[in-house]
Amino acid sequence: MKLTPALLTVIMLLVVGGLVTAFVAKRMLAHEQVVVQEETVTVPMALTDLKPGTVITEGHIGLGPVRPDQLNREVLRTNRVVVGRIVKSPITRAQPILTSDLYAPGERPPLVVTPGMRAVSVALSNGTALVDGLIGPGQFADVHFTPSGNSGTRGGMVMTLFKGVKLLAINRSQSSATSLGQRSNSVTMELTPEQANIMLLARNRGDINLTYSPNGLGNGGVAVADESRAYLDEVLGLAEPTPPFVTEIYKGADRRENTFDDGRLIQTDSRPAIPPSTPQQQTAG
Repeated sequence: MKLTPALLTVIMLLVVGGLVTAFVAKRMLAHEQVVVQEETVTVPMALTDLKPGTVITEGHIGLGPVRPDQLNREVLRTNRVVVGRIVKSPITRAQPILTSDLYAPGERPPLVVTPGMRAVSVALSNGTALVDGLIGPGQFADVHFTPSGNSGTRGGMVMTLFKGVKLLAINRSQSSATSLGQRSNSVTMELTPEQANIMLLARNRGDINLTYSPNGLGNGGVAVADESRAYLDEVLGLAEPTPPFVTEIYKGADRRENTFDDGRLIQTDSRPAIPPSTPQQQTAG
């Protein structure tokens, strides 16, 4: 077939037409993608899988796109209605969060406590008191007590109150995903009634710290004479204090009282001696 000027013109027109058609199709496809992106809605999503009992914070939540046809009345639309609530059902990361996944605002899951035991919460000074966040609910810890001041001891002391105590919650969270603060944290422990009395006394008399126990549940701790009450001297293992000892020294018409406490002179009081009573003189009638 010979290439005539007319045939060349037709071929050129076909090539140009094909290029124009491809350009238009590409622009239309790009326009459709933009339309799809514009139709998505941004909603809160978990950055990682969340277990039941987790108290949701800003650090747990991000924002992700969802198509309108994936939305329903259960999907939560803003962080404001998510942060601070507690996970009720497991939440998968990068998925919309549903109302049914969370406890209602202000509602908390019930504590599961072994029959005969008590749940006691204690405020801690910082994250280091919780082994810097390396122990969590469901694990076991030894509880240590540092009394304020000298408490009658030689320059201060630290003692183990209990061994192998089960932790129920940390900062009100019953899951392992716990956020520790820089200053104040709280831990809820499962204790016997006797241990509960000791803990309630100790937490107001000094600092409480925890150490991780790989041995699991312990078998007690500090013992007191009466399981219904606890005294600080008993907890610290101190002898019952003896009352002050007073001596009286008479010298002529003077009397001096010396008061001793724990073998040390703490007070001296000097005063005139009380004169002996004299019989009343009888008057002649």
